[in-house]
Amino acid sequence: MLRIPFLSLLLAGFASACAAGNDSTSLNSVTPIPHSTVATASGQGIVSATLSCATTRYAHAVLGDNIEAGCLVVVDDAKNQYTVTLPESQVFEDLDPRIADVDGDGRNDVVVIRSNDNAGAAIAIYTVEKGEAVELVSTPPIGLSYRWLAPIGISDFNGDGKPDVAYIQTPHIGGILKVWTISDNGFEQIAEQRGYSNHSIGSTRVSTAKLIDYNEDGVMDMALPDQSRSNIVWVTLAPELKVLDVQPYDESYFD
Repeated sequence: MLRIPFLSLLLAGFASACAAGNDSTSLNSVTPIPHSTVATASGQGIVSATLSCATTRYAHAVLGDNIEAGCLVVVDDAKNQYTVTLPESQVFEDLDPRIADVDGDGRNDVVVIRSNDNAGAAIAIYTVEKGEAVELVSTPPIGLSYRWLAPIGISDFNGDGKPDVAYIQTPHIGGILKVWTISDNGFEQIAEQRGYSNHSIGSTRVSTAKLIDYNEDGVMDMALPDQSRSNIVWVTLAPELKVLDVQPYDESYFD
């Protein structure tokens, strides 16, 4: 009797639930990859985002297993469904798509981690325009395969009125805080500082971080574990990147 490994059956089931291509379709059932979150939001533009089309083609396992997403399925406020299917050289190495209006046009976009088998991870932002889901902008990939980043959040961190995207590049080995904003030329990096780690390797918790107006100046700050995960560090970018406070690490603060 032919025996098919359980994982093969599992992946086949996930793949069959994904619509191919990038066309607007009626709402179809979509199967999220294991441990992932289906993001939802109100407003215009993207109101739902699902990481789907499970694949093991990028065996990094930074998030606990070798299953990553081969596609991203989004639904807009008109209830049109779109699928972004990646080439074989890429995966969405993520569990939590993040819906936000990143370019400030009044319509929601979605922020995800996209990894390349030669160049590693990058932040990619997708939006819906002219009847299809398209890439709005992306950061440069880290530059090496199996190098990852962990998002912190999306907010106006420097008080200039524009949304910014913050993440920790290589949280397990480098711990570099990077903050980017969208400019006329695409993504522009506005801050960088070493010494942080917002993810434990193998954990399905994508990011241990918190956005809070810690100094009550009306601008959102970041609370992050330091590289040794022995302290919580509160960081501001308004008017420039600096540390506001350091306290002993307490995991429950981030719950």
